[in-house]
Amino acid sequence: MTTFRLANEADDAVLRSILRENAMPTWVEMAVEREPSFFARKNTFGRDWAVIAEEGDEVVGMYTAAIMPVHLNGRVEQLGYLGGLRVQPRYRHRIRYLREGYASIRPLAAAAGTRPWWFTVLAAENNAARRLLEAGVAGLPHYRAHGDYVMLGLATARGARTNLWRRAQEADLQRALAFHSAHAERFQFSPVLDEATVRSIGLEHFLVHERAGAIAGVAALWNQQAFKQIVARRYRWPIGTLLPMYNGYARICRRVPLPAPGRSLEMTFIAFLALDDDALAGGTALIRDLLSRCDTPVAALGLHASHPLCASLDALRPMRYPSRVYSVSFESVPTVGPLPAQPEVALL
Repeated sequence: MTTFRLANEADDAVLRSILRENAMPTWVEMAVEREPSFFARKNTFGRDWAVIAEEGDEVVGMYTAAIMPVHLNGRVEQLGYLGGLRVQPRYRHRIRYLREGYASIRPLAAAAGTRPWWFTVLAAENNAARRLLEAGVAGLPHYRAHGDYVMLGLATARGARTNLWRRAQEADLQRALAFHSAHAERFQFSPVLDEATVRSIGLEHFLVHERAGAIAGVAALWNQQAFKQIVARRYRWPIGTLLPMYNGYARICRRVPLPAPGRSLEMTFIAFLALDDDALAGGTALIRDLLSRCDTPVAALGLHASHPLCASLDALRPMRYPSRVYSVSFESVPTVGPLPAQPEVALL
C-alpha cells in the first residue's frame, strides 16, 4: 500500500537524494537540487511544502506544491502551483502511483487557495508526460493549456554597461511595487510582488529604470545557487565528448557555456521584470545592461512565447527552453481569460 505524507525537516536528506538521483531526461539530464538543505529559503514566495510517497520502507517519490500570490484575469489570487514531481525508476510508468499521488494533493495541502484548482508548467520536450496528462485519463485531473512559455538562457558576456538601470533604494520601494503591480496584472499567473518578498530576497538585488524621474522598469538579479542548483548529471552521446570543444567556441563567440557533468550551471535569474511600452521598445539595450551586472556566466529570463522581447533578444543568441502553462482541475472548470500566461521562472 502506498502512503503519502507531508515532508518535514527529518526528511531533508531523503528529499535531496531524490532530487539528485532523478534528473530530467533531455539532451542533457539536468537535476534541480536543493543543497545544502531542501528547506532553505522555505516560504520565500507564498506557502510551499513537499509530499513524500512511500511503499512499506521504500520511498516511491515526491512532489512539491505551493500557494502563490499571482495575478489571474487582472485580479490578485492565491493560486496553487504543482511542481517538483520525482518518481524513483523502479516505480515509474505505473498509472496507479499517479492516480494516488493526485488524489493526495487536496487532503494534504498545507494551505488553501482562493480558487479550487492549480497551475503548473511542463517542458515542451516532455512529450510523454504531456500526452498522458492532456489525454483525460480516468482518475487524473484535467490539464488545460493556457499558453506557451519560454525560458531564455543568455550569455552575460553579451552584456554592455550603459547605466540604464540603477540599484533600488528605500525611497524607491513603494513606487517600484506599484509599477510592478500595474504591469504584472497584464499577464496570467504573474507574481504579486510585495514588500515582504523584496525584503526576503534583498532590496540590494532590485534595480529600477527611470525616464524623466518616473519609474519605467523594474527587475531583480537573483542568484539562487546558495540554496537551489541546476546540475548537469550527464549528456547524451556525443555531446559530452564534444563539451570542451563547444565551451571553447562559447567563450570566443559569447554563447552560453555548459557545465561539466556533475557541476551546476552558474546562473542568475532576471526576475520580476516589468517594463512600460516605451522601455520595451529599447528592451534589448536594457537586457544587455542587466547582463553586464550579473556575476555568473549565464542569466535566465522567462517570458510568454509571444512577448516582444522573445524576438528582439534573438540578437543575443539565447538558448531557448520552451514549455507550456496549464491549469490543473479536479472538478470545477477554471475561468482563465485571454491574457498571456507569464509565471515567474525564478519561482518555479
